[in-house]
Amino acid sequence: MSFHKSILERYSVREYDTNKSLTEKEQNYIIDAIKYAPTSSNWHSSSAIVITDKEILNRIAELYPRGTHIKTAQMFIIFLSDFNRMNIAMKSHPEIKFNNHSSETYTVGVGDAFIQATSAQDQAIDLGLGTCFVGFVRHVAKELIELLNIEGQAFPVIGLTIGHKFSNDIIIKPKMNRVFMNKYDINRIPNDINKYNPELVDYINKIYPNIEPLNYIDSSMQSAKNFKMQTELIEEIWGLELVKKN
Repeated sequence: MSFHKSILERYSVREYDTNKSLTEKEQNYIIDAIKYAPTSSNWHSSSAIVITDKEILNRIAELYPRGTHIKTAQMFIIFLSDFNRMNIAMKSHPEIKFNNHSSETYTVGVGDAFIQATSAQDQAIDLGLGTCFVGFVRHVAKELIELLNIEGQAFPVIGLTIGHKFSNDIIIKPKMNRVFMNKYDINRIPNDINKYNPELVDYINKIYPNIEPLNYIDSSMQSAKNFKMQTELIEEIWGLELVKKN
């Protein structure tokens, strides 16, 4: 299968085949993809913790009510926004004034983490493996920081489970158009949503015929209602200096 076709047919895997293991070659390919991922200004403002130890996987899965894909994964990678390397560089050059607590450095670190995560996912897909991004790591940042010995100016941004799929015989979830050519057009967005709403409802009807389907608007807000992050902890770790509006 071509890489392009693999990307178009990619889906989130919620449970993996535990009777199969990743080969050493597959693991090394994925780790190489993370190591050689692009990094903004060559600052290396992100890190990845690759977890294959079943005891650790089980402990993390216990934190997540729907953590089957973490428990059954052959590999779980947690990507960090990590400014510890730059902080060492800053100490070596005290004459250079640089704000490492700004929204810019925060954005760079988070961006680098997502770039590494995407590189790992693309490599896994190219190997014919299944993946699932896990934003839940931000909900349990404190617990993961303690469990995985994360120190300094670093915090979990996104997780990625990787493993062997049971089957490719599934219906692919449709996606809304988020691409603009040459110029951004905010007025187009309501039309994109209106077009996507019935597509998503139709998909849910096929996958879960006994459940009342929600369109994009309703499902997004239901998700947002239950979306709890440890925002204050992350802002404290980063020392984030935001302008407070009255």
